[in-house]
Amino acid sequence: MRKSVLTIICMIATGSVCSQNLNLTDTVYTIHEVQVLGTSQKKPEIGKLDVPLKYVPISVSTVSAKDLEMRGIVNMQDAVKFLPNTRMRTTYGAYQQFEVRGFDYTPVMIDGVRDERTSITNSAPIPDLSSVETIELLKGPASVLYGHSTVGGILNIVRKSPTEKDTVNALLSYGSWDNKRAMMDFGGKFIGPFNYRAVINWSDVEGYRATNDKRFSGYFVLGATFDEKQTLDIRGGFNRDWYGTEIGLPRTMVNNVYNTDGTLYLSKGEMLPGLNKRWRYNNESDFMINNGSNIAINYSNKISENFKIENRLAYNYDNIDYFSTEELSYPESNEPIYNHYYMNGDTKKYISLDTVRLTYPLRFAYTVHTINEQIEASGKVVFDNGIKYNYLAGYNLVYFYRNTYRGYGGGYSLSDLIKGPGLYSNVPVYDPHSMGYMDPYFSAGTATRNTTHGVYLQNLLELSDKFKVMLSGRYDHFLFKTATASISKLKEREYTELTPFDQTSTSAFTYRIGAVYLPVDNMSIYGSFANFFMPYRDIVNTETTVYLDRDGNRFYPKSGEEAFKPQTGYQAELGVRYSINNLLQATASAFYIQKNNEKKTLNSAYMEGDNRKSVIGQVASSDSKGFEAELLITPVSYAALSLGYGYTDATIRDFTAKNLVANGYVTEGSDPQKGMRLGGTPKNTFIAAGHYRIAKGVLENLTLGATVTYTDNVYRDVNKSVIYPAYWLTDLSASYTLKNRIRLRVNVNNVFNEKYYNQSLGVQMVPCNPTNYLLTISYGM
Repeated sequence: MRKSVLTIICMIATGSVCSQNLNLTDTVYTIHEVQVLGTSQKKPEIGKLDVPLKYVPISVSTVSAKDLEMRGIVNMQDAVKFLPNTRMRTTYGAYQQFEVRGFDYTPVMIDGVRDERTSITNSAPIPDLSSVETIELLKGPASVLYGHSTVGGILNIVRKSPTEKDTVNALLSYGSWDNKRAMMDFGGKFIGPFNYRAVINWSDVEGYRATNDKRFSGYFVLGATFDEKQTLDIRGGFNRDWYGTEIGLPRTMVNNVYNTDGTLYLSKGEMLPGLNKRWRYNNESDFMINNGSNIAINYSNKISENFKIENRLAYNYDNIDYFSTEELSYPESNEPIYNHYYMNGDTKKYISLDTVRLTYPLRFAYTVHTINEQIEASGKVVFDNGIKYNYLAGYNLVYFYRNTYRGYGGGYSLSDLIKGPGLYSNVPVYDPHSMGYMDPYFSAGTATRNTTHGVYLQNLLELSDKFKVMLSGRYDHFLFKTATASISKLKEREYTELTPFDQTSTSAFTYRIGAVYLPVDNMSIYGSFANFFMPYRDIVNTETTVYLDRDGNRFYPKSGEEAFKPQTGYQAELGVRYSINNLLQATASAFYIQKNNEKKTLNSAYMEGDNRKSVIGQVASSDSKGFEAELLITPVSYAALSLGYGYTDATIRDFTAKNLVANGYVTEGSDPQKGMRLGGTPKNTFIAAGHYRIAKGVLENLTLGATVTYTDNVYRDVNKSVIYPAYWLTDLSASYTLKNRIRLRVNVNNVFNEKYYNQSLGVQMVPCNPTNYLLTISYGM
C-alpha cells in the first residue's frame, strides 16, 4: 500500500494523467499521443436526447479507445476499472457479469442495441474491444430508456464509425506468458458517398494460468450521407473465440480441519499450503467455444432542423459450446484412513488433502438469435415565450430465441453422459496433471422465446437558460415462453422431442422525473427520481409451490399468468458538474437505490396434507446508497490528472411481511440475512491515472504513464463463503513515437507484484496475474 500511495503522490507532483473517465459535460476529451486534441461535439449516445449532457439529470461516464490503447487493454474486465463504483467478474472462464452501484443487473449494449444475453442470464462472453471507439456507462436504473432489467445501469459499447480520411493502423504486441496479438484497422472512401472502417484482431494467449485462450474478431462498417439530411449506416462484426475455461485452485476449507492428533491444521476459509499459483487442475478435455456475428442497419432522416426520424434494425447470433471440470472435491471417509478430519456435527469426517476428485463436470451449449427493431422520432419545439421543448418518441421490439442443450439430467446419470477415464479421477494436489480424457454427451434441453414491446417518450423542457426539467415515461410488455426438450444421448445438438410451450407475461410503466439548474454556464446541479422493473420467468406450478405476495398472503396464480409480479424499485440521485474550459472538469453524485419484490425460498419442506411443497414469497428487498466523484485536470496540452472515487453500501433489507411465522410458513429467526452486505460489490473503489509527454529536448515524444487502482474487499455472496481481500494495483507505461509514425510502447502491469484474487468457482480461488509486461509496436496514419 505504501508503494501505491507513493506512486499517486509522484503522479500528482508531476501533473501527469490521462483523460479517460468523463461524465461531466457533453464535451469529450481524448489524448492522441498524449496531446489533448481539444473538444469534440459528439455527445454520449447513451442518453438518446440531442442536447448537451449538462442539461440532462443523469450520470454518464465514458472511456475512450485511446485510453484503452495506451494501456494495452483489449478485454472488458480490464476496461471497467476506469469506472468508479463498478466491478466485473468472470465465471466459466469467459462469462462476464457487470455490477454497478451494488447491483449486478447491468445489461450491455453494442451500438445502442441491447445484448439480450446479459439481460436474461445476467452474464455472457463479451467480444474483444479492438473495434471500440468509446465505452459509455449510464449509472443507475435506466428502464425508461432501455426497458427491463436495467437496475445498476447500462453499458454501451460504441464501435468505430466510418471515416472519410484514409486511415491505416497496425499493431503487433507480445507479452508475458506468450501473449501474442495482431490488429489491423483501416478506413477511408469506399464507393460514391460511402465511407468505411474495418478492423481485424487476432490474439493467442497462454496466460498466467495456462488457459491458452485464442480470439479472432472482425468488424466492418459502411456509412453515407445523402442530401446532407439522410444518413445510412450498415455495420457488422463477428468473433471466433476459444477459451480453456478456469476452475481455480483446490477448494479452501469449508470447515476447520484437524490433524489426527486433534491439533488444528487449517482454519475455515484457509487455502492449502504450498500451492503453486500457476498449477492448473482442469482436465485436458475442457473447452469453451464462442462464435458470434451481428449486423445492424441504421437509417436517419433529418426532415427539418427541428425534426428527425431514425430506424435501427439489428440481428445478433451467438453460439456457445462448453465443457469444463468445474467442481473439485476432496475424498472423504468415515474411517480414519486419511491424515486429517473435520467435524460433521459430533462425527469425525476424515478427508484427504493430497488429491482432488473431478466430481461434477459441467456440459452445456446454446444457440441464440436476437432481432431488435427500434424506430424513433425526435425534435425540438421553440415556443414564443422562449421555452424549448426537446422530445424523443420511440417504439422498440425485441425477439429473443434461445435453444439450450445440457449434459446432465434427462433421466441419465453422469457416468452415462461422460465417457473416458477422467470422470471421478483423482488428481494429485501437488503434482496436477490430467488423469485421462472425458467425452461428454447431451441429455436434455430447454427452449426459450422472449418478446418485448416498448413504447417511450422522453421530454426535456428548457424553461430558461438556467432551468431544465425532464419528464419521461415508457411502457413495456414482456412475454416469456419455455419448453422442455429431450435428447436421446446425442453428441450433436438436436432435440428429440419438445413439449408444448408454457408462458408467462408481465407489463410495467417506468419513468424518470428530474431537473437541472445551471447557476453559471459551467456548472449544473441536477436531481432525478427514476424507477425500474425486472420480470420473473417462473412458470406457475401450484402442485409443488406455495406462492406468497409481498405482504405474506398466499395467492393462487393461474397457468399462463405471471407467477410473481416483477421486481421493481427506484433511484433518487443528486449530482453536480463543474468545468473550467479545458483546464478542469469535476463531477459528483449521491444516490439511493431500493429494489423490491425480490422472491425468496422461505421453506423447502412445507407439508400441505401429504404433499411436500416449497414456499416462495416476494417478501425480500435490498438497497444501495453511495456517492461518486471524478476529477480531470489538464493544466497544459501535454499533461493531465484524473482521479475517481466511488463508495457503495449495498445491503439486504427486512422482510416486507410480518405474518410469516404466525401463518406457519417459516420458523422464528428465518431472516438471518437482514442487514447483510450484498455479494459482489466493493464498498470503496479508487483510480488515479496519468500521462506526461516530454515536449522538447533529447527525449521529445517520450510519453510516461501510470495508473493506480484500489478495490475494496468483496464478498462472493451474502453468506461470505469467500471474501476477496482488498488490493492496490499499479501499472506503468512508456511509449516513444518515431518520425516515421511508428510507435514503440512498453507496459508493466502490477508493478509491485500484488498477490490478489477477484474471482472464484465456488470456493476454488482463481489467482490473478502477478507482475507482467507487454511490448507493442504500432503504426498509424
